[in-house]
Amino acid sequence: MKRKSKSQKVYDYIEELIISGEYKPGERLPSEAQLGETLKVSRVSVRAGIEKLSAIGLVHKKKGGGTYVNKPKNDNYLSVFTPTLLHNTDYLELMEIRRALDSLSVQLCTQNITEAGVRKLGKIIDRMEHLEEDDDFFELDKKFHLLVSKYSKNRFLHNIHLIIWDVLQKTLRPKYTKVTEPSAYDRVGSHKRIYEAIVHKDENLARIYTVHHLEKVIDTFKCEYNEAYQEAREKNQKKET
Repeated sequence: MKRKSKSQKVYDYIEELIISGEYKPGERLPSEAQLGETLKVSRVSVRAGIEKLSAIGLVHKKKGGGTYVNKPKNDNYLSVFTPTLLHNTDYLELMEIRRALDSLSVQLCTQNITEAGVRKLGKIIDRMEHLEEDDDFFELDKKFHLLVSKYSKNRFLHNIHLIIWDVLQKTLRPKYTKVTEPSAYDRVGSHKRIYEAIVHKDENLARIYTVHHLEKVIDTFKCEYNEAYQEAREKNQKKET
């Protein structure tokens, strides 16, 4: 079993303090010296751990000294769980969760979306179809699915999607890029079919196309990583049991 680094020890300790509610948004964390003494690590390790937490937006440093817990952005009260997911998330498991949640989101979206929302989705599809060299398909994909979850009109569900895409962007993007290359599957066509089902208010078809789209991504991932991935996953499951 790989030994945890000292900076990771600091990261995990502070993360737990925040998630447990011992330190709330806006509150100041113990000083570097205090943290070093508590955890029996150097101030260099403490700084490295704090820098990791700052990079994902959980804490920030103020001029004049002190590290403070950030307030969740976008009123997403679930974002406190993002740090844990950032270093404990399996890509395949995340996509399996997406397959279930995206299906629900698109069903609710089809029922609730406005004409303005349909136009916004249409613009994203148009950009996907005329993708230029400087365009980032990830950002268009993210906008499309977050817009669908937004128009589900279920704030709790939308907040979960915000976290999922945050994790994808910050830690799983290389795997995402690998399995969403144009040669891997019809990525534009799959989104267009979902969009057209939404336009025609066909929630069952929208769900079918959404599930099919994500199953293609999952199948591509399994083909790309196959044996090496399965071996690593089985080892992790054995450790947990």
